Amino acid sequence: MRLVEHVVGTRAISAFAAYLARHFGCPRVVELGPARDTQPAPDWPELADVQLEHREAMDPPDDRLASSVISCRLDAAEPRDGETTLAALRAGLDHASAAIVTVDPDGWQADDLRGRVRGPVELGRWLSDHGLNVDFVGRAGGVAGWERRALVAVLGNTHDPARRAAPVGFRVVAIMPTYNEEDVITHTLGYLVDQGIEIYMLDNWSTDRTVERARPLLDRGLLAIERFPAAGPSGTYDLRDILTRVEEVSMTLDADWYVLHDADERRRGPWPGVGLRDGLYHVDRCGFTCIDHTTLNFWPTDNRYDPTRDVEQQLTSFEFSDHPGHFHQRRAWKNLGQRVALARTAGHDVFFDGRLVYPFRFLLKHYPIRSQAHGERKILRERRSRFNAEERSFGWHAQYDVLDPSPRFLRDPADLEQANQETLYEKYMIERLSGIGIFREPPAWATPPR
Repeated sequence: MRLVEHVVGTRAISAFAAYLARHFGCPRVVELGPARDTQPAPDWPELADVQLEHREAMDPPDDRLASSVISCRLDAAEPRDGETTLAALRAGLDHASAAIVTVDPDGWQADDLRGRVRGPVELGRWLSDHGLNVDFVGRAGGVAGWERRALVAVLGNTHDPARRAAPVGFRVVAIMPTYNEEDVITHTLGYLVDQGIEIYMLDNWSTDRTVERARPLLDRGLLAIERFPAAGPSGTYDLRDILTRVEEVSMTLDADWYVLHDADERRRGPWPGVGLRDGLYHVDRCGFTCIDHTTLNFWPTDNRYDPTRDVEQQLTSFEFSDHPGHFHQRRAWKNLGQRVALARTAGHDVFFDGRLVYPFRFLLKHYPIRSQAHGERKILRERRSRFNAEERSFGWHAQYDVLDPSPRFLRDPADLEQANQETLYEKYMIERLSGIGIFREPPAWATPPR
């Protein structure tokens, strides 16, 4: 698992607080509690770092809590029962956009909590029982020498809407470009249909049975299968033209949200057990119009892949993608009645007037290679020779340039993480929600989220 250690280290919490402040449009991070020698993360020096004592956050609240993100250490030298800290947090979150709460599970001052709050789930339950709006719980690495024993919770504003299932009338359409995905297309379409998401398939003249296997789902969630370009197969893979067509198609479908979705992906909301459609509905209710994703690449570790079974159930070892093109994966957007721009960023970043990017990234589970034989066929025979030369000059399609002439696509399980509740949602909470610790620098075309 490759992570950018200098970011994941001692400044992980301050970097995360600064990230949230910037993405919520807040000018300051408020350090709540006893004065400490802390500095704002250097990534965004324009943010003010304000320290408030508990009494300043309560009645009447300090004006600086408005348009802020709160950072609070619950295990700092506080009263034994912690009620002062909790009361200050409740008062502050009537005004602040969010709060980050950290705790050393071995450093509780309250004897009645010692031994009971040992993990993220217990911390979240305890905070909820005390009237706080808990959005996420997990662990952080490298904080004051705690490694990943530090517990972290992200709290929402008191007035944020509660999460609930999307109603029947909330319509999401996934626009799916395809080329030779016969081994995954049926399961990918099925996973979307099961969530109530419709699909418009844009096939680039596949030479295998992708279209044949998709046809049974027509009128059962699959809206259409369009062959593109209309004139017939071209000698090259023209991504810019495909994305231009995606822009056009999205103007013809009357949906609430659109998703640019590949056949070798699965999307999840940032909350455990929440699917893509329900997650988008919550984002919509919170007033945001676009979502970003953190990409997890799942790799084969042996040659036992069975194309008759769902790839998500078979490939369970992953790493965070640090590919420059994945620094932003803003590939889902609200229909605001206007044409969006996708083609200029190779489909990684959608642009439109009124774009407000949700601060917390969704999960994008990516299965680009399913076995050694699949990798050889896809990359060496079907893809690399078809890349458009002009697009290559833009820096596109460079992901396979580092491969050896006879590449090995199987990965050592020891270099990967196993996908489970802990790794997907708790162990790497900060990394998956923000990208902090994964990416060193954004690509040249990356822009601020608003």
